[in-house]
Amino acid sequence: MPVPRQADGVAPPSTIDRTRSDRRRPGLRRLGVVVGAVVLLTGCAPAVFPATPGPPPSSGSGPPPVIGGSDLVFLHTMTAHQERTLVIVRVAPQRIRHPRLRTLVAAIDATETDEVAQAREWLRAAGAEPGGHRHEHPSPGGGAPDPGGGAPDPVSRLRDTPVTGYDAALVAVLVVQQRQAAGLARAHRASAVSPTVRDLARRIDESRTAQVQLLTELPVARVAP
Repeated sequence: MPVPRQADGVAPPSTIDRTRSDRRRPGLRRLGVVVGAVVLLTGCAPAVFPATPGPPPSSGSGPPPVIGGSDLVFLHTMTAHQERTLVIVRVAPQRIRHPRLRTLVAAIDATETDEVAQAREWLRAAGAEPGGHRHEHPSPGGGAPDPGGGAPDPVSRLRDTPVTGYDAALVAVLVVQQRQAAGLARAHRASAVSPTVRDLARRIDESRTAQVQLLTELPVARVAP
């Protein structure tokens, strides 16, 4: 996009500062995706939508927090859950037909990609191997995981779903997935030791709860709120 210039051909100082700031903080581009999704989905200004926060602070914003104990377990568990969510939203984005669902899926992808990257940095700083925690995923209906493999895998289900039914199938899977994420985060907020991890849990709880509401309000939704 061309940079606006004054009469003397020099870009206004505010524009230069903003451009330099964007270069220093590449995470702002992801934040723009999320904020844009909020505007398109809700028709409201971003300031009045409380539950789609920007990405976590980048690693260059200061030393990593001191994390241990139950906070490490939470980060392992949540990261595994988020990686599963990213697999789900990336199965076949080209099959999504409803514009609002397409926008929301893009926001979920951007937000959780940043959150996973940040959590992995914290885990490495704490000396914990990222990805070392096993996380079970319930069936799309919300029940307990079936150790015998009887429940259909949501990723396989989506891969086998034709375009005509893809939006409804994706919404059904994402509602369960994001409800689980909100529940995990909500449960950890009361017991978190690190204020940084507690704040992450709060943001995840609020963000996923709002996403579930948006998903269930879509005309393609076939799940109970």
